[in-house]
Amino acid sequence: MQFSKNWLKEFIDINASTDQLCDQLTMLGLEVDNYKDFNSKLTGKDSIIKLDLTPNRGDCFSILGVARELSAANGVKLSYPKIKKVKETVESPLNVKVSKEAPSYIGRFITEIDLKKKTPPLIKERLKLSSVRLIDPIVDITNYVLLELGQPLHAFDSLKLTGNLGVRFAKNREEITLLDEEKIKLDSDCLVIADENKPVAFAGVMGSLHTGITSKTESVYLESAFFKPEVIRGKGRRFGIQTDASMRFERGVDFKLQTLAIEKASQLIKEITGGKFGPVQTFQKRTDLPKAKLISLNPLTASSVLGSSLKSTTITKILKSLGLEIMSSTNSHTIKVKVPSWRFDLEIESDLIEEIARMVGYDKLPQSNLKPVIRNKSDSLHQSLRSSFQFLGYNEAITYSFIDKEEAKLTDNEKNLISVKNPISQNMSVMRPSLLPGLLNTFSYNYNRGVEDLKIFEIGSVFHQKGKLNFSEDILVGGLMSGYREPINWSTSRTELDFYDLKGDIESIDSDLLFKQGNLPYLHPGKTALIFKGKKQLGYMGSLNPFVIEKLDLKQKVHFFELSLSSLRFSDHKKFRSFSNFPSAQRDLSFVIDNHISSKEVLELIKKKSGKELKDIKIFDFYEGKGIPKGKKSLAFSIFWQANNRTMTDLEIDKIVKKIVGFLSDKLDAKIRT
Repeated sequence: MQFSKNWLKEFIDINASTDQLCDQLTMLGLEVDNYKDFNSKLTGKDSIIKLDLTPNRGDCFSILGVARELSAANGVKLSYPKIKKVKETVESPLNVKVSKEAPSYIGRFITEIDLKKKTPPLIKERLKLSSVRLIDPIVDITNYVLLELGQPLHAFDSLKLTGNLGVRFAKNREEITLLDEEKIKLDSDCLVIADENKPVAFAGVMGSLHTGITSKTESVYLESAFFKPEVIRGKGRRFGIQTDASMRFERGVDFKLQTLAIEKASQLIKEITGGKFGPVQTFQKRTDLPKAKLISLNPLTASSVLGSSLKSTTITKILKSLGLEIMSSTNSHTIKVKVPSWRFDLEIESDLIEEIARMVGYDKLPQSNLKPVIRNKSDSLHQSLRSSFQFLGYNEAITYSFIDKEEAKLTDNEKNLISVKNPISQNMSVMRPSLLPGLLNTFSYNYNRGVEDLKIFEIGSVFHQKGKLNFSEDILVGGLMSGYREPINWSTSRTELDFYDLKGDIESIDSDLLFKQGNLPYLHPGKTALIFKGKKQLGYMGSLNPFVIEKLDLKQKVHFFELSLSSLRFSDHKKFRSFSNFPSAQRDLSFVIDNHISSKEVLELIKKKSGKELKDIKIFDFYEGKGIPKGKKSLAFSIFWQANNRTMTDLEIDKIVKKIVGFLSDKLDAKIRT
């Protein structure tokens, strides 16, 4: 939102430099992106101020809304625009049927307008300064009122309407050609304004080309409506459309503003294009209009939260300045207030406390030193994981919990997906069932910008539907690697990262994990492993299936893992152990075992019988083929022992080896290979 400072000063008489004004707006939470001074031929010295507003402050997407904030902060009276009502000399040929989704529809029929007249220079200048395109006097006036008051208006060429108007949901795949000449097929949850034959507007978003104003227009029907925000939200973006009107409607407009806006527009139309005016027609479902919200505030709670002793009289004065109505204040413990119609963001006591803090000034609240924060177990684990992955060369990614349905179907069945009722856009229509789609998008984004060697990880929630009413949310850690181990070097050839690089990184996080061969459709057959902790499966890892790589146009191999954090054994605390001054002892053992037994299982069993002097175990050979029975394999291990207080004897080592061989024979039917 950007506007002229001189336009703002028509609503509030404030003696402040542009710098001071911008500082104050920012401290009020209406962050100033930038401003630019200039000299206007019409109004003299002026400035363009651009605000970066948060979505919850829909009330400030207007000159009136910004002025209202400054009025409260400075204790200066707010001047509403003076409106001279036009004389009503004709009857309206139209009626409107409203719905609960559009409970207030204000309309006015205007005829004998002259569109050969030009938009006045002052309105032209202010629209240009607000980056609004000039079209014709009628449309320029509706845009001017939108910027000034925050109420979107729309003008139909009344001679192009057939019969009366009604507000309804579109029929599935119902077509409409919009003012920008784009033809779209609406979904059944899209609200439309329709005459007796067809939709004439995508409600809250844009009118139709068929009923738009042209140079030949002589009569218009002016619309000023209130649509429920939840009905408009996200509908335009679904079709790649965002307008000044939809931006305001989906955040919530003042549901008591429609008549004022249409009267203001009528005054300007009368002054600029002339014409004859019908009565202001009000079509409402009052029972479906938003109910005034009542919030109770304890002044003692406010003082405690803000760290400042505030009198009840001070608090009520602040709340009144913001347009809140004090309903009761029977004692010092409770103040009950009614929220004004333009503040959709005020819901609970904490919201009122925040308003008080804004008006007092965050810089004027008392300061205190922060107490040390003791991390809980979950926080410590997350931080430890971050540190470990960063040490291994990974960068942390943070991706959206909302993803495209087709991306989600890569890792889960459609029936298990949780759909969002009012998605921000079509590519954010379901909750993610896996971290993989987000990390793949991050990889693709970086690869397309020349980053081919990438290791990234993410800690985040995933969501699954289990039955109609049951949902699950789990916190996982996921990681992805692709590219080469080493940077380009003239003297050596580069080696691609592979399945075992990823497995090694996972094992460095928790050495007690067990890997078993798995099969997942989106991972490479033969290069997929399920990851266990004891008998509990924690996740999986593998190389992306070649057909997925081709489908996603990824151009190089990708390796991915995903783990639940529920059973990971991880600690920041490392135990120091001094080096032994005594020599180590080594034995090499080779076992013939069944093919389905993993090397990890064998290692764990060897550890159990190797004693406390065990220093290390390494696999140095794997063999299948001649001399080895079918369905069997040979694994060879180097085992190292070292005591801190003595040299271990051959007899001592032989006893341990005998225990290991016997234990593996009993547990795995392993045969020693000589």
